[in-house]
This record gives sequence, structure tokens and C-alpha cells, in this order.
Amino acid sequence: MKKYINALGMVLLAIVAMTSCKEEEGTTPGTDGAPAITLYQYAVEAPEYNPDNDVRIRIAANNQVSEAYYLTETTADKKAHVEAEGETGYMTYVVENGTKIEGISGESNADIVLTNLQGECAITVVGVNGSNMTSQEVVFTGLAWEDVATGTYVFGTKSVQGNPAATIVGQSSAPTTLQVCTTDPTLYRFKDVFGEGYSLKINLIDKTATDSQGTYQFFRVPSTLTPYTYSSYGNISISDIGYWQGDDTFVTDNGYESGMYANHNCFIMVVYTVSAGYLGYGYDEFIAD
Repeated sequence: MKKYINALGMVLLAIVAMTSCKEEEGTTPGTDGAPAITLYQYAVEAPEYNPDNDVRIRIAANNQVSEAYYLTETTADKKAHVEAEGETGYMTYVVENGTKIEGISGESNADIVLTNLQGECAITVVGVNGSNMTSQEVVFTGLAWEDVATGTYVFGTKSVQGNPAATIVGQSSAPTTLQVCTTDPTLYRFKDVFGEGYSLKINLIDKTATDSQGTYQFFRVPSTLTPYTYSSYGNISISDIGYWQGDDTFVTDNGYESGMYANHNCFIMVVYTVSAGYLGYGYDEFIAD
């Protein structure tokens, strides 16, 4: 009986060992014969690129990828191709119709920047090793805008020292165009208000109030990097008080709101900040023509 138990134990150990080897194969880098890729998506910066329509993608490949290709289509077009050709057929389509990624061969990585993307786009990357293929996708939505009103943006914020925001941005006002996003009716921007490529976005929220000038709709001002710098503290950013304090109620309940009237005039409660702290906060304005 003891010999039988010992023999059974050896068999079980052998099975466990074989199972362990099988589970680990392919999970340790360099042990899998299949190609694998990972994609990372990064925002680009103005003025070299347009963050609304350009995106940077990093492709990381394992040592089984001999080459890689990418193709950008609208998500609707990709869906139609996949439905017609299947997942494997679509990978072949990308290889045949896409662009080869320079710098990908074996364990490697490379960056590509895609520009002027409009609408919801699927960016598909296919890694190849002989007849073996693998694919990954990221989705980027390129924004398109329609003009709403031309006008003047007035920098009225006061800094800690009492200097006007004109001291911060180098001017007291700037001509700009208020635009609305074609795919999101709550998203607006003051185009190029801080210079070419540097727009200020705002998001309308479902809250209104009335003052002596009429009824206005609240909006939020997410943090936006400007091209202006302050001393040795780097670039100046602008946002509403709620984003600055990490508390939405500053904007929605405590009197630090920004608002847009029916004629598109706006008052904009914002804070200008740098890495060391804030430079000042107060009201800017947009006066529609």
C-alpha cells in the first residue's frame, strides 16, 4: 500500500509540475511564441499640435513582433469592416491598407502622432509574426466646432498684489469667437483666446439663475494650460474655483459660478495658478458683438 501511495504521489507531482509549466508558458516575457502589443494614449500640447484633433500613441511590442501596422478609421467604418470580414480578416486589412510603424521589431516601442482627426476614430494597431497576428485598439474623438458669436474676452481678474490679469497675460482684452462643439451641445470654447492654439473650453451644466441682466446658465471651466509663464514657476493655468479647490459646490452652491446669458455674454469666475500656488482669482468677461 505504501508503495502504491508513493507511486500515486509521484504521478500527482508530475501532473502538478506539468500543469505549472503549461500555465507559466507565455506569461513570462520572451517565453510566448505569439506576438503581443500594448497601446498607450497621450494628449499632445499646443502650439505644435492641436489637442482637440491630434493624439500621440505609444506602441510597445514583445520580442515576438517582427513588424506592426496601424490604421485609423471612424468607429462606424471599422465596425462595418469587421462585420464584413471578421476580426482576423480585419487584421489582414490593416496590414494591407495601413501604415507600417517604424522602429517596431522585436521587443521595442515607438510613438506615432495622428493629426486632424474628426469625430470618433478607432486607431487599430496590428502586430505580426509570420502568419500570427494580434491587434489592439484605442478610440479618440476629434472635436469639430461651429461659430456661435464673435466678441471680446476681457481679462478682469485681480492678482494677490492687486494687479489686473492683464499683467499676467500681457493684455487687457482679446478678440475671440465663442464656438460650440458639433458633437456635444454643452461644450463651448473661446477660440485662441490665449493665442493661436490656446483656447479656453467651458462646459454648460443643468443649473440656471437670474440677476439684473437676465437668466444665465451655469458653466464649469476645467483647468487649461496657457502659454504664459510666471517667474520661474512655469506655465500659468486657468480654471474655475471648484476645480481649484476640488469641490464642485464652490461653483454650484457658494456663489463662485460662471454664467452664460441668452445673448451669449458671459461672466467667468476663474483663478490663475502656477505650480507654487495661485496668482489671483476674480471675474473675466466675454462680451458678444
